[in-house]
Amino acid sequence: MSEKEVLELTEGSKYSVITEKGPDSEGTFKGYMMLGDEPAIVLEMGKGKLRMIPVSKIVIIDLLVTARGKKDEKKSELYYG
Repeated sequence: MSEKEVLELTEGSKYSVITEKGPDSEGTFKGYMMLGDEPAIVLEMGKGKLRMIPVSKIVIIDLLVTARGKKDEKKSELYYG
Protein backbone atom coordinates (compact mmCIF):
# COMPACT_ATOMS: atom_id res chain seq x y z
CA MET A 1 0.00 0.00 0.00
CA SER A 2 1.38 3.41 -0.92
CA GLU A 3 1.49 6.28 1.56
CA LYS A 4 -0.93 8.27 -0.58
CA GLU A 5 -3.55 5.53 -0.69
CA VAL A 6 -6.63 6.44 1.35
CA LEU A 7 -8.40 3.63 3.13
CA GLU A 8 -12.14 3.94 3.60
CA LEU A 9 -15.18 1.83 4.34
CA THR A 10 -16.77 0.69 1.07
CA GLU A 11 -20.52 0.45 0.55
CA GLY A 12 -21.53 -3.16 0.00
CA SER A 13 -18.48 -4.62 1.77
CA LYS A 14 -19.04 -6.84 4.80
CA TYR A 15 -17.44 -5.85 8.11
CA SER A 16 -17.22 -7.08 11.68
CA VAL A 17 -17.36 -4.23 14.22
CA ILE A 18 -16.45 -4.45 17.89
CA THR A 19 -17.56 -1.60 20.16
CA GLU A 20 -16.66 -0.56 23.70
CA LYS A 21 -19.67 -1.99 25.51
CA GLY A 22 -22.12 -3.24 22.91
CA PRO A 23 -22.65 -6.50 21.09
CA ASP A 24 -20.29 -7.39 18.24
CA SER A 25 -21.85 -6.50 14.90
CA GLU A 26 -21.38 -8.18 11.53
CA GLY A 27 -23.03 -6.77 8.46
CA THR A 28 -22.88 -4.96 5.14
CA PHE A 29 -21.77 -1.33 5.23
CA LYS A 30 -24.55 0.92 3.91
CA GLY A 31 -23.14 4.39 4.65
CA TYR A 32 -22.75 7.07 7.28
CA MET A 33 -25.32 9.13 9.17
CA MET A 34 -25.56 11.56 12.03
CA LEU A 35 -26.86 10.10 15.28
CA GLY A 36 -27.74 13.24 17.18
CA ASP A 37 -24.58 15.31 16.88
CA GLU A 38 -22.26 12.32 16.40
CA PRO A 39 -21.29 10.53 13.16
CA ALA A 40 -22.25 6.86 12.95
CA ILE A 41 -21.80 4.01 10.50
CA VAL A 42 -24.81 2.06 9.26
CA LEU A 43 -24.62 -1.73 8.86
CA GLU A 44 -27.32 -3.94 7.37
CA MET A 45 -27.41 -6.92 9.70
CA GLY A 46 -29.68 -9.12 7.59
CA LYS A 47 -33.40 -9.37 6.87
CA GLY A 48 -33.47 -5.57 6.44
CA LYS A 49 -32.35 -4.87 10.03
CA LEU A 50 -30.10 -1.80 10.21
CA ARG A 51 -27.66 -1.03 13.02
CA MET A 52 -26.32 2.46 13.64
CA ILE A 53 -22.99 2.48 15.49
CA PRO A 54 -21.53 5.74 16.83
CA VAL A 55 -17.99 6.15 15.52
CA SER A 56 -16.66 7.13 18.97
CA LYS A 57 -17.70 3.73 20.39
CA ILE A 58 -15.90 1.64 17.73
CA VAL A 59 -12.79 -0.23 18.92
CA ILE A 60 -12.09 -2.61 16.00
CA ILE A 61 -13.35 -2.95 12.42
CA ASP A 62 -12.43 -6.08 10.43
CA LEU A 63 -13.01 -6.32 6.68
CA LEU A 64 -14.63 -9.70 5.96
CA VAL A 65 -15.70 -9.47 2.30
CA THR A 66 -14.78 -6.73 -0.19
CA ALA A 67 -17.53 -5.42 -2.45
CA ARG A 68 -16.71 -5.84 -6.12
CA GLY A 69 -17.80 -3.63 -8.97
CA LYS A 70 -18.25 0.06 -9.64
CA LYS A 71 -16.50 2.44 -7.26
CA ASP A 72 -18.79 5.03 -5.71
CA GLU A 73 -18.20 8.75 -6.24
CA LYS A 74 -16.72 10.60 -3.29
CA LYS A 75 -19.40 12.34 -1.24
CA SER A 76 -18.42 15.32 0.87
CA GLU A 77 -21.30 15.09 3.36
CA LEU A 78 -22.24 12.37 5.80
CA TYR A 79 -24.81 10.24 4.05
CA TYR A 80 -26.82 7.07 4.18
CA GLY A 81 -28.36 5.47 1.12
